[in-house]
Amino acid sequence: MFIDKGKLLFQLNQQYQKGGIQIVSLYAHPGMGKTRLLQEFSKEKQVLYFKASPVLYEKNFRLFKNLCARRLDEQFQTTKKFSEIFRLLAKSSLSEPLVLILDDVSCLISQNKRFPTMLHALEKKAASGANLFILLCKPGHLYEKEQKKEAHTMLLPKFSFFEMQAFYPDRTLEEQLLIYRITGGNPSYMQAFTGKESMDHLLLHLFFGEDGLFYRRIPTLTRTYYSGSAVMGSILAALGCESRKLQEVCDSTDLTPSAASSLLSSLSSHNLVNRIIPVTEDQGSRRTLYEISDGIFRFWYTFVYPYQSEIEAGMGENIFHRFVSPVLKDWLKASFEEVCRDFLALEKEMGTAPFDFEQIGMWWGQHPTKKRTEYVSIAASAPKEILLGSCFWTDQWIDLEALHDLRKHASLFPDTRQWYYLFSKSDFVSGFEVISGSHVKVFTLEQMCREAREYFKKHLTYIK
Repeated sequence: MFIDKGKLLFQLNQQYQKGGIQIVSLYAHPGMGKTRLLQEFSKEKQVLYFKASPVLYEKNFRLFKNLCARRLDEQFQTTKKFSEIFRLLAKSSLSEPLVLILDDVSCLISQNKRFPTMLHALEKKAASGANLFILLCKPGHLYEKEQKKEAHTMLLPKFSFFEMQAFYPDRTLEEQLLIYRITGGNPSYMQAFTGKESMDHLLLHLFFGEDGLFYRRIPTLTRTYYSGSAVMGSILAALGCESRKLQEVCDSTDLTPSAASSLLSSLSSHNLVNRIIPVTEDQGSRRTLYEISDGIFRFWYTFVYPYQSEIEAGMGENIFHRFVSPVLKDWLKASFEEVCRDFLALEKEMGTAPFDFEQIGMWWGQHPTKKRTEYVSIAASAPKEILLGSCFWTDQWIDLEALHDLRKHASLFPDTRQWYYLFSKSDFVSGFEVISGSHVKVFTLEQMCREAREYFKKHLTYIK
């Protein structure tokens, strides 16, 4: 199934239909479904696809030139440089619109910094009536750095929990939450959970045997990224399934703060670690927490890494049933919190949010009188406005005391308009009906899923 995440397919087609010379940059982390998006976008269009390689610039040029000659016209063989190829492509698009997809274009840009300038010069020099759509595919970690420099940029997001549910209609809500916690909404990981086997069977097969797909994959990926760096492995092991302060990472690894910070930034560039700041802070804030963002790495370093010796000795099934399976239900609390943040983002998209959220996440800070750190697990902010939320991963019904506890944080945000959201796995006792609907809202997990389904039926593109 293909789901138009972030409406990118719709946006790409809209941009394509404008005609003329169009240049769009598409950023994507590995495994996020870029290939499938390109396949859907390419349907019923004349498309020239070129994947650049990490070889010499001239070698890429010859490969590209030969491709154009084979697919379009022999005259491309006479070209001496990329700019000539692009001018010929623009000329070819006079008779029929042409899409040029340059995948891994960073391989070209790294060897010729003027490559983007050369492309954009085409917009001014191309003949009137040209219809050439150029799609530049780049690594996701460059998005934050480059998006402000370009006219048209798109970032391929992960699946939210509510989007991901469509792939597992026969799974229970708890099973769906577990899959989401492990995969993080990454399509390449999600494929491993599409079978009809029980979750216990899948987890045992994937993680707790020497031939398990993910048992071997994580050490392999770590070696690929960092040549087996023991320090990087130690940082990931220190983080495990919990958010950590920089000093906690230092204490666990014996690294200096500057060294740990630099290495955490490197892990972040590979989409393995998230840097978390309170929603009221800017990106330069020193109030920072770090967490493993890649779901598979997070599961591996939490539940597999401590027991590798026993797994290698053939005791993986015993380890799973004794130490992993009994705690998985409690481990889902963090997944439920992430789902609630996904729902806030969906509310903003649906237009039902109480204000226009600029940041969605969590908040923590020092209480001015109690002299202790206060934490709010769900938060969203905009100038002079804040939403505070609490999550309850319990089978018990939630009473009004939960709202009173949340309101105790009000003094931490003077001079702001405040809203309060409560999320529960189960339900709420009577009394919330009276206060809900103004500055207070309550949601059960089933209610959030239902609202998401109704919205997606009208606004998402599903392709089998």
